[in-house]
Amino acid sequence: MKKINKFLVLALASTAFLSSCSNDDDATPDLPKGDYDTGYFVLNEGNANPATASISFIGNDGTMEDDVYRTVNPTSPETGTYLQSMFFDDYNAYIISGNADQITVVDRYTFEYKTTISTDFENPRYGAIANGKAYVTNSAGWELGSADDFVTVINLSDYSTSTFAMENAEKVMEEDDMIYFANGYYGSGQTITVLNPSTDATTIIDLGDGNSPNSIVEEDDNLYVLTTNFAGTPNIFEISTASNTITNTIDLSGVVTSPRLLNIEDDIMYFTDATSVYKLDINGTTPSKVLEYTSTSLYGAMYSFTVEDDKIYITDGGDFASGGTAYEYSLTGSLLNTYIVGVGPNGLYFND
Repeated sequence: MKKINKFLVLALASTAFLSSCSNDDDATPDLPKGDYDTGYFVLNEGNANPATASISFIGNDGTMEDDVYRTVNPTSPETGTYLQSMFFDDYNAYIISGNADQITVVDRYTFEYKTTISTDFENPRYGAIANGKAYVTNSAGWELGSADDFVTVINLSDYSTSTFAMENAEKVMEEDDMIYFANGYYGSGQTITVLNPSTDATTIIDLGDGNSPNSIVEEDDNLYVLTTNFAGTPNIFEISTASNTITNTIDLSGVVTSPRLLNIEDDIMYFTDATSVYKLDINGTTPSKVLEYTSTSLYGAMYSFTVEDDKIYITDGGDFASGGTAYEYSLTGSLLNTYIVGVGPNGLYFND
C-alpha cells in the first residue's frame, strides 16, 4: 500500500509539473530585489551633529523604517552630515553630503555599502547619470558673478573624477542620454545648459534677465523650467528638447509670488508657493490651489515636495533639532498619512 501511494503521489506531482511547464501564459513572478525596492526614501539632512543625518524608508504598505543606512551598514563609513540629495542608476543609490564633500554609494535595493567617493568635490549639490558617468554640481562659493562653481564628472566604472567649470551649477537631470543643468539659485543665474555626454558639446538657453531657474522637469519631449526673479514675476518656460528653444512662457504672477518645486504627473503641473500646492494643466494658463498646510517651521516649511503615483508628498523641516514630518495627500488635497522622520527631511526619492 505504501508503494502504491508513493507512485500515485509521484504521478500526480509529475502531471502538475508538466502542466505548469506547458502553460506558456504563466509569467515569472517579480521577485523582490531587496528590502527597499517598493517604496520611497526620505533624505534627512541632519544638523551640525553628524549622528543626526539619516535616511528613512516608507514602504508601499505604509510601514516606516528609520536610519536604514546605519541599520544595514553598522560598521561602514558614515555618509557625512548635511545630506543634500540622492540620485540613482540601475543598481546603485548615490548619497551626497554637502558638508563632508563626498558621495556614499550603496545598492539601491538592499542599501548595502559599496564605496565612498571623496575627490573633486566642494559643497556638492545634485547629480545625474548618462553614458556611464555621473555629473554632480558643486557650489564652491556663494559670491554672485564669481567663477567658483563647477561640475564633478565621475567615471562609474572606476569612480575616478574630473571637473569642469560651470557658474551657478545647481539642479541637474538626465533625459534621453542628455544632461540638463539649471543654472540658478537664490535669484542668481538665468540659463539652462544642455550637455551632450557623448561629445561634451554644450548649448546655453538664456531665460532672460532675472529669470532664475529653481526647478526643471521633462514631459513629452519638452523641458519645463520654473523661475522666479527679483521683479516678482514668476514664470514657467516650456523648452523643446529637439531644438533647445523656448516654445512657450506662462506668467504666474497673477496667482503666486515665489513658486518653487515644480513636478509633473499625467500632464498636470504641480508646484508650491509657501505652504500651498497649486496645479496647472500642461496646456493651461491659470493655476488653481490644491491644498495648503500649516507649518510652524521658520526655514523648513514645504522643505521638499513631489507628486508620484496619484499622491502628493510633502516634508516639513520643523525645528531641525528633532524629527521632521512627511505628509501624503491625495491629488484633491485630502491628508492620507503622516510620518515623523529624521532631522531636516529635504528630499523624497522613489525606488522604481
